[in-house]
Amino acid sequence: MSSSKWFVEENETDTIILDEGAEEEAWVKIKTTLSIADQDQLGQLLMEIKIDAGNPEGLSRAERRRRAKDGKNIDAQLRPSTVALLQVSIVDWSFTDENANKIPITPERIGRLKPRWANQIEEAIDINNPLEGQTTPQNSAMLSKEDPLHFPAQPSDS
Repeated sequence: MSSSKWFVEENETDTIILDEGAEEEAWVKIKTTLSIADQDQLGQLLMEIKIDAGNPEGLSRAERRRRAKDGKNIDAQLRPSTVALLQVSIVDWSFTDENANKIPITPERIGRLKPRWANQIEEAIDINNPLEGQTTPQNSAMLSKEDPLHFPAQPSDS
């Protein structure tokens, strides 16, 4: 049995042609399939979590515990997803500077791509790596009745 059924091979790439038909066509090589390690790295790039373990003046020990339990000392921020996805997916490109030197692939350079090209690359990545296992319930009968966001409180008969 082939190991490719179970594992993502490191050399599996697709080449995306940018500005097709131009005098100098540029290309970007992306991973054909993202591995679980790539997905974990993407998750780390997308989310920044800060935990404030400080001791705000004037708060009692009980209040500090309550805030910690309620998550009030946690700050989570999402970062731009396209940049993170491109950082994980791009393995090579043909971009050169004015002296014909290849421009290194760095997070900073990826972040400076023009949206037109970044979006074209992202579309190719999405085609190769569709979201799996994420379903949205088709009707409210599938949702838990304990979920107050989806089932408003029923008026009482009293």
